Amino acid sequence: MSSPAGTECVAGGVRFRLERRAGAGRLLVLHGFAGHPEAWREVVDRLEAPGLVAAPFLPGHGPEPLRPEWTSFEAVIRDLVAAVRALDSGKWRLAGYSLGARLGLGMLVAAPRLWADALLVGVNPGLEEEAERAARRAEDAARARLLRKEGLEAFVEVWERLPLFDSQRALPPATLAAQRSWRLAHDPRRLAWVLETLGPGAMPDLWPLLSGIAKPVRLVVGELDTRFVGIAERAAERLPAGSLTVVPGVGHNVVLEAPEAVARLLEAGTARYRGDRGEEA
Repeated sequence: MSSPAGTECVAGGVRFRLERRAGAGRLLVLHGFAGHPEAWREVVDRLEAPGLVAAPFLPGHGPEPLRPEWTSFEAVIRDLVAAVRALDSGKWRLAGYSLGARLGLGMLVAAPRLWADALLVGVNPGLEEEAERAARRAEDAARARLLRKEGLEAFVEVWERLPLFDSQRALPPATLAAQRSWRLAHDPRRLAWVLETLGPGAMPDLWPLLSGIAKPVRLVVGELDTRFVGIAERAAERLPAGSLTVVPGVGHNVVLEAPEAVARLLEAGTARYRGDRGEEA
């Protein structure tokens, strides 16, 4: 994210866009696969007083080179946590979409004391059977080959035709053009790495760990995203302080399709905390 008052910095090999807004809190927003920090702009601009807003280019998406130690989902989680702590060691609110939601869930598990609460849009806590993981790894390996051999434009043409994104066809052309520009700005080799290292087939199964997450976690899913509605319903039941909001009339990318709804859900969560320490009221 950027604005006249915004800055950029690099911590732990990750580039962050930072904005200091009204308020004393801290908010970390994580974009999805082939996305961009600006993907959260329409949500953040609707927040009354979010405080420090940090929007990273997730590994494989920014200008920084991939770190050699990023050989697994867990290694990336470790360094993302360290990078956020380097920005500010106080409690953060966390919001993530799709890939960003999966990474955010991993960060909640890895560093529970760092977070005040979380809002996760279109999250999948993992594939529970090895056969499922193997099938998804094969699927993402094929996508990675397309990226490396045919390039970014060919991949984006295929990616945007996925049924997962059908509901976006009704969005304004300018909104879709901005999303496409973010996708086409990436390095295809790095996106291939993201698929192979951070895809659902490569991440650990976090379902058994949901019961240990004590912080409030609001799961958000679009009504038309029927597969993920089922996933979110199951996950909300396992989270001790979990809740589920199904946003009517939209699909997988609720951040893009209904930013006002996401902003209102984030604002509702602020009532749980007091002061600049992000403590539970």
